Amino acid sequence: MSDNELPVVIVGAGLAGLSAAKTLIDAGVKVRVLEANPGVGGRVQSDLINGYRFDRGFQLINAAYPELKALGIVEELDFIYAPRAVDVSLDTEVIRLGDPRKYFFSAFNSQTGSLGEKISFIRYLISKSAHGASVESELLGAGCASLYVRVLKPFLTGVFLADPARVDATSGREIIKSFISGAPGLPSLGAGRLTEVLASHIGKIENTVQVNAIAATELETSIGHISAKAIIVATDQTTAAQLLEIEDVGQEVSCTTWYHSTKKINGGDSTLRVDGLARGPIVNSLAISELLPASAPIDRTLYSSTTLGHASESEVRRHLALIWQVDTADWELVAKYDIKNALPLFSPGRSRVQSLQVREGIWRAGDYLSAPSQNGALASGRLAALELINSL
Repeated sequence: MSDNELPVVIVGAGLAGLSAAKTLIDAGVKVRVLEANPGVGGRVQSDLINGYRFDRGFQLINAAYPELKALGIVEELDFIYAPRAVDVSLDTEVIRLGDPRKYFFSAFNSQTGSLGEKISFIRYLISKSAHGASVESELLGAGCASLYVRVLKPFLTGVFLADPARVDATSGREIIKSFISGAPGLPSLGAGRLTEVLASHIGKIENTVQVNAIAATELETSIGHISAKAIIVATDQTTAAQLLEIEDVGQEVSCTTWYHSTKKINGGDSTLRVDGLARGPIVNSLAISELLPASAPIDRTLYSSTTLGHASESEVRRHLALIWQVDTADWELVAKYDIKNALPLFSPGRSRVQSLQVREGIWRAGDYLSAPSQNGALASGRLAALELINSL
């Protein structure tokens, strides 16, 4: 077989790999996608178990992400938009802070920070970040102390899955802006629907194929030797480093998502809730079945809550009682996902790679190379594919 007849082989069918595949297919390039797992989507998958639908880790999808809009698949997702607000749980009160066009008076509630601090936050959004600074240092420096401690820090910790003091100001600001101006929500059948729809545009994906080694443009796999015109490694960064013998591996952050079920609550709300007093391990909690009715039986309410680091179920249950201001003794733990390497950590001063090419004929793709978000993963896949196309 001549080199021109060989396919471009993509290793990994997560968001980055699928985005790369679609970009190449749209350009008329022959593609072969290999995925080690039985399903597609990497971290963006949903499981249907005992009448419940669980995302593998809580996540919202921003329908306004540039990469999603460019793909033109949002209309295929049966997308349900979440409230553009966050509920902040304080002692005996819950304060809603949100888009002033809908929640105008929330800006004047001093318990979530003064009006001056909220104006300072708007100024922060339109300014530029200093190299080497953290998200926390810039927000505190901008004069948002109370707003930061009670609202922004708990909310952003759930976004980055890390303390904002550990997150680079430049990449962090881009993600904050995307949430402020975006359209967050989820497909009615869960986050995994995004990768299912994207995969449907690719065609055949070869699942349960393990790639063991890469030499030049040759792959040693669990189904034998495969030759390629070029290769895009779109796995997690640890696997990519092993396959490509790269020594520099960036930090990753982990999390645990807890799913609790209780009797259906009439008049429930689908607004994301955080603890403004940091009284326990939960960084955010959401009555996910109020946003996505298909995620739970009709007579149940399903809560999705996220913790970082170690936490016992009793600690989580106690904190849920404080956040939701209800007795959680009869809440049933129906699922728990411990997610290692949930997101890359872009620490202060970290520089982004200028090219996704590793060596001749081989490229990498993944959110760890661009931005810790779904948009970052999709963008890296598209850009790796474009670099490859230009090389051909």
